Amino acid sequence: MSVYFYFLIVAVLLLTIVTFYLIQFRRKAKGLEDKLIIVKMRNESITDTFDLLMEHSSDFVFRYNREGVITYVSSNVERTLGYAQSDGEMHFRDIVTPNKINEKIAGHVKDRFRNISTLKSPYFIEVFDKNKQTNMLEIFEFPFTNNKGEIDYVTCVARNVTSIYKAELELKQSELQQAIILDAIPDAMFTMDRETRYIDYQIQEEDELWFKPDEFLGKKISEVIPDPLGTIFSDAIANAFKTGQMQTLEYQFGKPGKESTYEGRFIKLDEQRVFVMARDISAQKNLEIELRKAKTAAENATKAKSNFLATMSHEIRTPMNGVIGMTSLLADTDLTEDQLEFVETIQASGDTLLRIINDILDYSKIESGKLSFEESVFSLDKVIDDSIALIAFEAQKKDLVVNKNIAADVPDFIKTDRGRLRQIILNLLSNAVKFTERGSVFINVTLESTTNKHATLAFHVKDTGIGIPKKKLGSLFKEFTQADSSHSRKFGGTGLGLAIVKRLVKLLHGKISVKSEVGIGSEFCFTTKAKLVTEMEKTKTLSLMENIPALPESRKISDDYPLKVLFAEDNVVNRRLTAIFLERLGFTPKIVSTGLEVVSEVEDTVYDVILLDISMPEMDGYEATKAIREKNLNPSPYIIGFSANAFQDDIDKALDLGMDDYLTKPIRFEELKSKLMTAGRRRFPFVS
Repeated sequence: MSVYFYFLIVAVLLLTIVTFYLIQFRRKAKGLEDKLIIVKMRNESITDTFDLLMEHSSDFVFRYNREGVITYVSSNVERTLGYAQSDGEMHFRDIVTPNKINEKIAGHVKDRFRNISTLKSPYFIEVFDKNKQTNMLEIFEFPFTNNKGEIDYVTCVARNVTSIYKAELELKQSELQQAIILDAIPDAMFTMDRETRYIDYQIQEEDELWFKPDEFLGKKISEVIPDPLGTIFSDAIANAFKTGQMQTLEYQFGKPGKESTYEGRFIKLDEQRVFVMARDISAQKNLEIELRKAKTAAENATKAKSNFLATMSHEIRTPMNGVIGMTSLLADTDLTEDQLEFVETIQASGDTLLRIINDILDYSKIESGKLSFEESVFSLDKVIDDSIALIAFEAQKKDLVVNKNIAADVPDFIKTDRGRLRQIILNLLSNAVKFTERGSVFINVTLESTTNKHATLAFHVKDTGIGIPKKKLGSLFKEFTQADSSHSRKFGGTGLGLAIVKRLVKLLHGKISVKSEVGIGSEFCFTTKAKLVTEMEKTKTLSLMENIPALPESRKISDDYPLKVLFAEDNVVNRRLTAIFLERLGFTPKIVSTGLEVVSEVEDTVYDVILLDISMPEMDGYEATKAIREKNLNPSPYIIGFSANAFQDDIDKALDLGMDDYLTKPIRFEELKSKLMTAGRRRFPFVS
């Protein structure tokens, strides 16, 4: 073999070896490439999973460097705080709030990269979101080091705990407020368990405690407070546990002779505890006692004043009854022109005096809350006409024109207190005439509003009088006040009229106002709320009005109603006056002067009507009425009481005791006539 052959064999062997290693290298390279592809796929899968987790988490991830710059945030931070990855890098100082909780953050960032930070993870910081709203974050830090062992950056997981933080903050504030409130409460407060043991207490001054804390804490009430108070407390605690309702009791406690009054409140906190508050109410109780004394004194003073007014009313009205009555009788006799003028002057003066007395009594009734309200159905037109008729005489003397107007839509009949409405109208008309020297007085009634059951009416009383200065208008409706209160004033009066009017208007659910100009005149306007009248009520009222017989001037009541009259009066003048009135009506009464004589008379004689004075010696009218009614007489006499006492209480008492009617002195002839006609219609119903 030649040398070439050996060389060829070596070359083939080398080629085979190289080829083998090339194939092996290629296989290894291919495996490495496959592994790199797998790792890449795994990394992509982890990234996708991380992003998916962040999108569905309330937490987010961020990273910061040694300068405190935030170099990375997870995508969901935009949903949490509003910042987007595209906003770029931010520094901690740009987003942290001035909250004291952030004071350690700046130093922590520097110390973290020097591995000397004392701030442990997790910690809290407060940051602004993109809308400048504060958010509390809980931070978990994970530092990453390089191959030199130095911290390269810090990755953090942040959790937004704003709602929890605010809730805890509100709770702490609430607890703080409660603590402040409890500290401010002067009461002694205790917490008791189901066994009535003291388990806690709170009081501002421990010196005020009945016992020292070591004498009651952990002990039962029965071991601390003796009976009967101890048992009362134990029962209150038991009831608080049983019912769940606050138990309240008043009790006295302290050294003998120096006891204080306390109010105890027992409140169930839970199934094992009751909260007890003990408040010293001695000052309050003493004040209540003084107030009761003051109230009693005021009531006694009011009663004394009412009694005084009633007495004065009686004493004044009794002689006035004679003056006014005899004057009216005198006016019906043949008089010279001068004598008639004198009599008319006496009558006018008597009417003025009576009006003053009525004002005082009305005000007294209003002040004492005894003003009554009596509803009735009546014609509004008639009430106004009657009121105008009463002031017509004074108006004629001054040549004043008095006119009225009632709007077409104002109801013909209404239901309210006729007497009070008439009193208001008459008072305003009287004032208008009183303060008007020339011109006219005009009353206008309009409908202000209506409902299904009520109508609100407006009354305007206008005059062309002297007027009222503007500075006086504010005090016009005050008691005892007049526009001119000087000693040289031209117009008299009590100064109570408008004050009474204002109270009466309020009683009728209305308001009153006034407009006035000096030298031009005044206009008073008041409203009242009245019930609307049904057709049935209207028909009934019209029927009653039509059925009242109108006797001719020459015809006497006794011609139609032959009543047997018993008359009792102890005052000689009033006895003579009333006897004359009765004689003019056609009656010849039996006259006695005491209640005992009245009772004696009815035992022997049947009387249809008894005119009975209230104030008489030996037996008064009340006692006589009671005695008569107890006899159950048949037929029962119609008893008409009369008295100078004009209070509603007196009238109510008379009617409650059995009287059928009541007359107030001074007795008017027409009023007596009307009462006797009522009695006659009852006794002789067949008379038409």
